[in-house]
Amino acid sequence: MTGLVLAGGRSSRFGSDKSRAVVHDGAGDMTTFSLGLVSAVPGVERTAVSCRAEQVPLFRKTGALLIPDEEDGTPTPLRGLAAALKHGGDAVLTIPCDLPLMRPDVLAALPRAREQRKMNAASFERPLLRTCFVYDDGWLEPLVAIYEPESLPYLEEALHGGRFGIYGVVPSWGDCLVPCPDRTPFLNMNTLQDREKARRLLRRETEGRHPRPLP
Repeated sequence: MTGLVLAGGRSSRFGSDKSRAVVHDGAGDMTTFSLGLVSAVPGVERTAVSCRAEQVPLFRKTGALLIPDEEDGTPTPLRGLAAALKHGGDAVLTIPCDLPLMRPDVLAALPRAREQRKMNAASFERPLLRTCFVYDDGWLEPLVAIYEPESLPYLEEALHGGRFGIYGVVPSWGDCLVPCPDRTPFLNMNTLQDREKARRLLRRETEGRHPRPLP
C-alpha cells in the first residue's frame, strides 16, 4: 500500500503554500509531518507526495515518491489520487497535508477495517472500492481514506465528466465505513486562524503530558 500525501492545492485561503507551513516544533513542514504519519501506518510500504509539476523541486528532499498531476487544469485531490493509483497499481492511503492534529493511531483504524472487510469478502456481492471514516451524522471523510485500484475507473469517469469533487466519486456500495472516533484529528488548516488554533491545542496537549511543577 502507498501512503499518499496530497500537497498540490493552491492554498488560496491560507495565503501561502500550506504544504510548507511549520506547525510542530522539530517535525519539519506539514508535508514532512504528514509523510511521517502515513509511514507509521501498518501496511504502508512506500510514501508518496501528490503535487503540481512546479512543486517537484521543492519536495525532492523528502525522499518520497513524487507524483505530479497528469492533466492540466485546476489542482484537485481527485486528480492527484487518480495519478497515484495509475502510477503504483496498489491501494493508496491518502491524507491531506493540512491536518496538523492527525495521529498514526487514528489512521491505523483504516487498514484494520479494510483487512476485516477483505476477510469477509464472500459476504459482499461487489468489490471493495474505498475504506473511509464516517461521522455520526453520516458525513464522510473521503480525503482520509484507502482507495483500492478498482476505484480508478470511477475516478477517471468523474474527471472526464468534469466532476472534480471526491466526496461521491465512488458508489456507496463500494465503501467500507469506519466510525470516526473524534473530530479533533480532522481539523483542516485552511486559514492562518486554523493554524493558530492547532498550535493552541498542541500546546495544551503538551502541557497536559508535562504539567508544571508546583512552586
